[in-house]
Amino acid sequence: MKLKLHSFHYRWILIIVGTTLYFMANVQRTAIPGAIFNVLQQELQASATCITSLGAVFMYVYALNQLVIGMLIEKYGGARVIAVGALLFCAGSLMFPLSHSLFWLYFSRGLTGLGASSIYLSLVKEIRRASSDKNFSLALAIMTFAGYTGGIMANAPFVAGVALIGWRPLMLIIALSSIALFLLFLFSGYMTKLPRIHSETRISFRPFFELLKIPHNLYMLGCTGVNFGMFYVIQTMIGKKFLEDFCSMSSENAAWVLSLMATLAAVVGMVLAVLSRLAGNRRRIFLKFATTTTVSVFLLIILALVFDIRSGGIAVLFCILTLASNLSAITVPMVHETNSSKLAGATVCFMNFSAYIAVAVLGNAVGLLMSLFRPEILPNGVMLYGRGSYLAVFSALFLLACFTAYCAWHTRETWGRNIASEINRLS
Repeated sequence: MKLKLHSFHYRWILIIVGTTLYFMANVQRTAIPGAIFNVLQQELQASATCITSLGAVFMYVYALNQLVIGMLIEKYGGARVIAVGALLFCAGSLMFPLSHSLFWLYFSRGLTGLGASSIYLSLVKEIRRASSDKNFSLALAIMTFAGYTGGIMANAPFVAGVALIGWRPLMLIIALSSIALFLLFLFSGYMTKLPRIHSETRISFRPFFELLKIPHNLYMLGCTGVNFGMFYVIQTMIGKKFLEDFCSMSSENAAWVLSLMATLAAVVGMVLAVLSRLAGNRRRIFLKFATTTTVSVFLLIILALVFDIRSGGIAVLFCILTLASNLSAITVPMVHETNSSKLAGATVCFMNFSAYIAVAVLGNAVGLLMSLFRPEILPNGVMLYGRGSYLAVFSALFLLACFTAYCAWHTRETWGRNIASEINRLS
């Protein structure tokens, strides 16, 4: 009994350390390049396309790995998958501040993204294994909130750290801290009784092809994936730069706006879960509200650009956009309620993939759109992008937002019931 209790304690230490690694992964995912866009552009003398690609390459690798990570977890268990992923994550984190060419910067970001992609779903599996049904939702909510605090730290506090010691020393400190956490994770895993490896489990992509045959899933993916992609490309790539260029905000104030956005996004996720339950487990109404909010915000930003209204009120619009950011409390239950049990897990994985591939593609697209117009180069080497660049960017985002609203209106309300058989029959 004593040995069993000892193993139980180490299991939760494993989860706590894994959650801290998830926090670090969110710092890496959010901070580069958005928080130091100008700093990187000054140092590397690179175009907006090259700088946004530092975020995009992370997201491409992160997204693609979502298609296999769920199957690896079922076969090897969450702890083993995190152990391998965290090793890659630490290697990429360490390489990034030590790299000086674009090739090695891109390579290290891809390696960091590959490792980071293993953490979230693996932690969900470990929390499911360690907690009772009664405590699972609470433990999962705490873990998710901890991850979002990484997004908070990756803006204003991160910018303050860069101003104090420079971005390379700060990223090196983050990398070394991640390595220390990785070693503690390995020790905790060694002291914990891990589940057996399911060698009979096969890695198959067939469920992905099956779920894509269901029209309702396509509407869900189009709605949630693209909607998240638009929010996150602002959060992690161009939001701070836009506030500095168009609204003439200081780097510090713009970073605080982005930190506030991350804070609100964390709170919104928990609030939506409560509101959905109070509304009788309705889901569709929240998707419609979120996508309508995104359309409205982008339309108002376009008007501000057209009429050259350089107001701090745009920062308020960014904060309103967070109402449409963290929809997992709505979309994950909705996936389980509109798919058979054999497809639900694969659909959640594919939804994660669609969200982050949207961020990656939009990151590249935004960089290209910004580069359509020649920026003004300031005496300190900072490239200042004008109204034309941002009008092109937000016009494209507005059209995509209209597409997500169209998809949201074509989803089905579930009221908390499993309606997979109805949807399959209508398909």
